[in-house]
Amino acid sequence: MTQLFFVALSAVFVGGVVLAGKYAACTQEGKEAPRQWLIYVALTFMLLIRIALVVTVKGYPADVQTFQAWAIQAAKDLPGFYSSGMFADYPPGYMYVLFLIGKTKEVLLVGNDSPAFLALIKMPAILADMVTVLLVYRLTSTHRGRRYALAVALIYGFNPAIIINSAAWGQVDAVFSLFIALSVISLTKDWLIRSAILFALALLIKPQALIFSPLFLCAASERLLPGTFSRNWKKMLISASAGIAVFIVFILPFALKEEPFWIFKHYAATLASYPYATLNAFNLFALSGGNFKPETDILLVFSYRAWGAFFIVAATLFAVAVYVKGRREVRMYYMALFLISAVFVLASKMHERYLFPALIFALLAFLYSQDRKMLALFAGYSVTHFMNVAQVLIAGMHGNHIHPFDPFLIAISALNLLLLGCTVAYGIKIQCQAKVATALLPSTPIKEPVS
Repeated sequence: MTQLFFVALSAVFVGGVVLAGKYAACTQEGKEAPRQWLIYVALTFMLLIRIALVVTVKGYPADVQTFQAWAIQAAKDLPGFYSSGMFADYPPGYMYVLFLIGKTKEVLLVGNDSPAFLALIKMPAILADMVTVLLVYRLTSTHRGRRYALAVALIYGFNPAIIINSAAWGQVDAVFSLFIALSVISLTKDWLIRSAILFALALLIKPQALIFSPLFLCAASERLLPGTFSRNWKKMLISASAGIAVFIVFILPFALKEEPFWIFKHYAATLASYPYATLNAFNLFALSGGNFKPETDILLVFSYRAWGAFFIVAATLFAVAVYVKGRREVRMYYMALFLISAVFVLASKMHERYLFPALIFALLAFLYSQDRKMLALFAGYSVTHFMNVAQVLIAGMHGNHIHPFDPFLIAISALNLLLLGCTVAYGIKIQCQAKVATALLPSTPIKEPVS
């Protein structure tokens, strides 16, 4: 019955995406654009839905209880947090947020098991949801007008896959995704210093920011080619220095009580943790029955770890090829979308929530490409991500695990693989369009007629 509800809710969401798309496309002359205040009314309803879920859904027990313990410890001794002996696999960035939550709890005399403490834990991600909705609205309004902007904001803010992460589960993927999205947006506008700082902040929040590093390396390489090196090297040096400086400033309070280079060991330990083929991520390895199997187990001659490494290298090379040959701004957002979706579907050690950033990048790719295939990918990934996370959340709240051969897991994993295939096909289309555009360019400059 629960799974049927997931399917029904997903069908309603897809229907809403279709209606929103038609509404946005309706641009008859004389038709008045929606009032500016409507977005704030929508934001109010989005917030109310999330608050209702905050107080009715306790969240994923392991994650919520861990965040609560971290908040209490950070409030007691933030610089000594990592030397306290407490399990802590997150980088220092989000510990500052948890420090503020812990101090707020102390000031307001909030109990450890109270609904108010649960609300405090969930609130940063909920606020990140709201900021992201406003960001999408502003960007779309600038490029396509308020009608398009309202439609796009609605399908993101009322997206069940977005709501369940922050308000129901209690995770912070919305905070991480906001920073990485802002970094890529800044990169497309050539605001390199801002982009570097935002990427450093994203990396301080979650090490999954490293998945997007090929995009930033491509952008840096492009700006340091022989023909552009002389005018870009100073700006690139300043940008890199700014990002490194922000990273150092945020880790410095913790580093005073740690051994030299502890932060690198911490990231390495975090990335090496949970050595399974997949951890409830409905992907290729889940499709093969690998849920919670050791990544050293063999799948068709090679281990899951070896297959995952191979696929990451192949995906990176493909993404770089799209970047090099792509001629439109959409290549930035497409590359970000492809990297996160390919790693989620094809790599080992993936958790169910790691697909989350794909949603904002699919929507941004649609905004800049105006290609409805990107909107279809946004809807498709939203459905699979919601069903994956909802299934795991409900199982986790009852102390259960997803069976490796659960029919729902198999179906959604196959659908994710199909969606990745469509994403690859769109990348090939970008490359082909670039080849056609290049072929149409004149080989010699066209002379102006003599007047």
